[in-house]
Amino acid sequence: MSRWAAWLTVALISSSCHRQAIPEPLDPRLSTETAVEPSSGIPPKPIDPATSGTARSATPRERAAVDALIRAAEAVRLLRLREPVKIEIEDGDAIANSLHSQIEEAELERARLLYGALGLLDAEADLRSMFADVLGEQVIGYYDPDTERLVIRDDVMAGLIGAFGPDQAREARLVLVHEIVHALQDQRLGLGESYKKERSADEDNAFRSIIEGDATLAMVAYALRQQGIPLSAATAGIQQMGELLDLNALVRGEKLDDAPAIVRVTLVAPYLRGLQFAAAVQGRGGWAAVNNAHRRPPSTSEQVLHPEKYFAREKAERIEVADNEALLEAGFRRIEEDTLGELELSVFLGQTRPSGTDEQAAAGWAGDRLVIYTRGDEAAVIWWTTWDTEADAEEAFDAAREVLTGDPSARAERKNRSVLIVKGLPPKLHRAVRSDFSSFARRIKDQPAPPSLPPDLIY
Repeated sequence: MSRWAAWLTVALISSSCHRQAIPEPLDPRLSTETAVEPSSGIPPKPIDPATSGTARSATPRERAAVDALIRAAEAVRLLRLREPVKIEIEDGDAIANSLHSQIEEAELERARLLYGALGLLDAEADLRSMFADVLGEQVIGYYDPDTERLVIRDDVMAGLIGAFGPDQAREARLVLVHEIVHALQDQRLGLGESYKKERSADEDNAFRSIIEGDATLAMVAYALRQQGIPLSAATAGIQQMGELLDLNALVRGEKLDDAPAIVRVTLVAPYLRGLQFAAAVQGRGGWAAVNNAHRRPPSTSEQVLHPEKYFAREKAERIEVADNEALLEAGFRRIEEDTLGELELSVFLGQTRPSGTDEQAAAGWAGDRLVIYTRGDEAAVIWWTTWDTEADAEEAFDAAREVLTGDPSARAERKNRSVLIVKGLPPKLHRAVRSDFSSFARRIKDQPAPPSLPPDLIY
């Protein structure tokens, strides 16, 4: 590992910047009023300190320490706050209880249905407790754009003002630079309004990656500045680190370690992959280019994972899955559909791997649409995917077939550069589903795949 890679690993571990996001499987479409993503401007409801921990205003000394850090964050990020940010100090119980109260039953049921049907979550598990435990273990604060509050956990604030020594003070400063950047994003780049837009699961993963990647890159820039190192000396290294920096392995926590891969990966990806994406954008055009990426964010997780595709504006193929008459006649009802994208496909295709992901098999993704049908307690998945090339499709098909082996309700099929994934459907209905897919695959074959990128756009 290079000196730079080793240094960044230490910086990211000590920053605790990863301890702040609700995983996407629970929260792909929540509005600003109901969501609880603390590091991305999604506020929890007001808490009752008498029953949910303690909350207080910052002391003058604490306010002065945060103000000094705000000035440093502004200088690094080349943005200035338009208005002061309110500061509130809460203990761990207050933050954890607030988050717990915001996990809505409807979103739990959606996660249970969609990811349970795919085999990525245990549909019988207590998802509320699982998500609450993961969040309670990870969250250290959040920024609320509605009230312009920066909420800081009490032990982090104590570290900032030097109560635990210089090492803890440095760590607290890194943590809070990340959060202050979210305030800058809100006041200068419209973060709060952006969160109100409806997005698919894939679009949401991509959007959160620019939000968290930007804040994490600014945190790294702040740490580098303390050592007299310009960010320009590091952006290329961040992009090229690849397997040298696996934040999924670095982010530790008993509850997080025990969580399913779909939770761990979608929790971590906006920080690690978002950091690499933001570094690619910043390296090309400075912080002004990052600002523009907020106004025109990546539309797919593929664009985040492969920034050259963002620069080339390579869009996903639009896929519409029509209702299958045979399923309807058999009593199945279509109740949900979504686009999961390359990131979440890597988790589905990686279920047989120790890492829980198969990024290689998911690469080459061109588009997907997943539909959930239910009949009583049964849930069935019909998933159409397209790929850049037939070779990419074959690799995805092989991985899907391995995942589905031994499940009589499941099937994977490839035609040309399209792959069908079926799960939870009685075998007697497979033929009707395959017929619809075959017609779709023939049409896709006659359409050009996303164009190959010029060599100068490929890292």
